[in-house]
Amino acid sequence: MGLQNQTSKSACGAEKDSRTSSVLSEIYEAIREIRHGSVQIHIQDGKVVQIDKLSKSRIR
Repeated sequence: MGLQNQTSKSACGAEKDSRTSSVLSEIYEAIREIRHGSVQIHIQDGKVVQIDKLSKSRIR
């Protein structure tokens, strides 16, 4: 019983690491794609729920 409990905790930890990695990749990609503008990260209950990207055009 103890081993099964440890296994499910490990799987849950790996799932969280995968989600964190995915979210960080999306944030990095949003930042990388913008030349001028901003990236907003919306957090709800300690989790990223939305990433907004605002791109501005500079007229010279």
